[in-house]
Amino acid sequence: MMTEGEAMHSAAVRRLSSTVLLTTEEIEFFEGLQNNRAQLKPDEKIIADGEEFTASFLIRKGWAMRWHVTPLGRRQIIKIYLPGDFIGLHVNFRRSAVHNVSALTNVELAAIEPTRILDIYRNYPILAAGLDWSAVRSFNIISEHNISLGARPARQRILHLFLELWCRMLLIEEADDDSFDFPLTQSQIADICGLSLVHTNKSIQHLRRSGLIVFGKGRLQFPDIDAAVEFCDFDARFLGEFRTKRPPHAVLASGTD
Repeated sequence: MMTEGEAMHSAAVRRLSSTVLLTTEEIEFFEGLQNNRAQLKPDEKIIADGEEFTASFLIRKGWAMRWHVTPLGRRQIIKIYLPGDFIGLHVNFRRSAVHNVSALTNVELAAIEPTRILDIYRNYPILAAGLDWSAVRSFNIISEHNISLGARPARQRILHLFLELWCRMLLIEEADDDSFDFPLTQSQIADICGLSLVHTNKSIQHLRRSGLIVFGKGRLQFPDIDAAVEFCDFDARFLGEFRTKRPPHAVLASGTD
């Protein structure tokens, strides 16, 4: 469980603090960057394809998604953003977006001016190192999704996604040892995993019958973590220096060597 002090920190600080040792000054500075906030409802756009970047966005609460629609009308969800994730961290290097980003749930985000991000790199090297780690980790997650799309059958692809999201939520202390709040629809799961809705539904039903997952009231549970990890060959190393204060499961231990 989070201490009272940790609970007061933003998800981004909780995540960074699990990787680098932040000073009180760094934490206060980073929290102060998040004062320009906005509330969005599901499906509201955060960034539109072709739109010029004017700020970096930090997800404080809720889930968002990066997506693209092909000329034939097929949507591919490229990435899921969770609390503590940046959208366009280094906007100085790109003038316009090449994708769409919209809210999946009710979202609270903070808009941060690019010059304020540069202030971190000028004045707070440890905090900057944590942000660079986050950027590399984001790239690793997308790379692992590409592996799933090309090399994992549908059931393993879906379960691998579920375990990844659970691990990421554990990192910010917003998941339990075997379950977490799960707002994705089957249609969204299909668009993440590159599957038809029918194939997605059949695969999820198989995972349920096999006792690998339990769905109920917007929550996803893993009755047997080790069995789930073995079934989809989940290796948490792609999540980087993943740490947890909870008793380590096999899924977490593989990422802490």
